[in-house]
Amino acid sequence: MVTVFGWKKEYSVGIPEIDLQHRQLVAILQDLHGAMRKAEGGKVLGSILDRLERYTAKHFAAEERLFAEHRYPEAARHKREHDAFLARLQSFRQALDQGEKVASTELLRFIEEWFADHLRTTDQRYVPFFRKIGPIVVPG
Repeated sequence: MVTVFGWKKEYSVGIPEIDLQHRQLVAILQDLHGAMRKAEGGKVLGSILDRLERYTAKHFAAEERLFAEHRYPEAARHKREHDAFLARLQSFRQALDQGEKVASTELLRFIEEWFADHLRTTDQRYVPFFRKIGPIVVPG
């Protein structure tokens, strides 16, 4: 069984709105994990995917606007990771929509691993860049 982690201070990027959005992903993971513990993972898979799609649309757009506004030099590389995540998420959605059996453990494992890696590496690469700029407000 996949174990869901909680929010850790080491995940912080120092931009309050982005950190809040990252915490929202942790909450989605925890909700899926909680449903799985009750043997209801399959029942909530569609709604979890809905939440993930809404979350990623909002969060990735916010990060990418921030990168564009401040001309973050690794923006294209970062966006490629976002795009790869979205493509994999879309494959889960297509499978579910086509009536294929989608294991909630597979979805949880994918998101958990991607999130941990992305936050610890990719997102942490932009921390020094934005610290030099000063307090950051995410463009709406």
